Amino acid sequence: MKAGNKITTSTTSQFHSNRSLRKQRRSSRVAISKRGMELSKKVNASEHEDGVDKISSLPDPVLQLILSGLPTTEEVFRTSILSTRWKNKFKKFVDGVLAKGSLDLESVRLCCSDHYSMQIVQKWIHAVVKRNIKQLHLLFCCGHWLKSIHLPDCLMTCGSLEVFRLYLYKRRLNFFKLTGFSGLRVLELNNFVLAYDSVYVYDFLKGLPLLEELSLIDCMMKKLMFLCISCPNLKNLRLDNRNISELYNIESICGCIEIVCPKLVFFEFGAFKAYKYIFKSLVSLKKAVIHPEDFPYEYMERKFRGNGLLESLSTSIDIFCFSLYPSVVPNLKTLELTTGIHDIPIISKLIRFLTRLPQLESLNLIIEEKCFSLGRLEVG
Repeated sequence: MKAGNKITTSTTSQFHSNRSLRKQRRSSRVAISKRGMELSKKVNASEHEDGVDKISSLPDPVLQLILSGLPTTEEVFRTSILSTRWKNKFKKFVDGVLAKGSLDLESVRLCCSDHYSMQIVQKWIHAVVKRNIKQLHLLFCCGHWLKSIHLPDCLMTCGSLEVFRLYLYKRRLNFFKLTGFSGLRVLELNNFVLAYDSVYVYDFLKGLPLLEELSLIDCMMKKLMFLCISCPNLKNLRLDNRNISELYNIESICGCIEIVCPKLVFFEFGAFKAYKYIFKSLVSLKKAVIHPEDFPYEYMERKFRGNGLLESLSTSIDIFCFSLYPSVVPNLKTLELTTGIHDIPIISKLIRFLTRLPQLESLNLIIEEKCFSLGRLEVG
């Protein structure tokens, strides 16, 4: 019993000793934590004395020098967390640059996403228009995503503007009363919504007498009855919706897409869905890139028939072998075909076609593991 009592007493005293040691460690950690918080407060107080961070307290010329050294406007907005004056200082910097100069501007690229209001963006547009801008590239999405974007009148009446590229971050571009752009030669519209405006779009494009190049990229169509592109002097046309093809639904399919461009030389088409396609007067076409996604085979033969000038074609092997005939493209010089491993059986048909294309100089066969196509015919 005594031995047992001794052992019990020894164990109990050791237990109490460990408890007191743990308490001391906890109290020391709390003390360290409190000292750390106090030190942090002192550091913050020194960095943000009177509620102003140290960068914001720098002289204006120094801030402007830093801002001018950033590669893009996106970098300005990403680093705006460093200074409370950063964003406003950049606005004043842009205002100053546009207001000081008197010489004509050749090219301006403004990427501001939704960082500034439409009022500020319009002010900048007005400033570059006053300096006879020739090339303007805008990326912005001011306002709520359901609101339409109205381009300022000064831009539409700018006689010096020749190249206009617009990226709207899935905003709707309002074509109502969209007129002007009398000197425009190149127009590129990216990532915008086209809804209900069939007649206005037709009138707008028809009112661009000098337009030579048109690109509609990632154009989200909603309840659009028809899209008619009738431009007498258009030479290059690109319609490419492949990046947003997975977003299509029944409302996103256009009723009819009609293209009437007698001087068209280059045509690229990808995933612009419609119930009906009409191609007229493509008698000058020399190069075509037809991406196979959702393009109906039956329109290919009609599209190129009567065109003896086509020299370059890029498409899928399915479309070429089952929708075209050598007699339709007799002067073809360059041919690029995309195929998959499953299309090997139709290679024999392709070879027969190639022997009937005497002008062919180059054949590029791209074999992909996954080849997108509407369908495939089995060749026995």
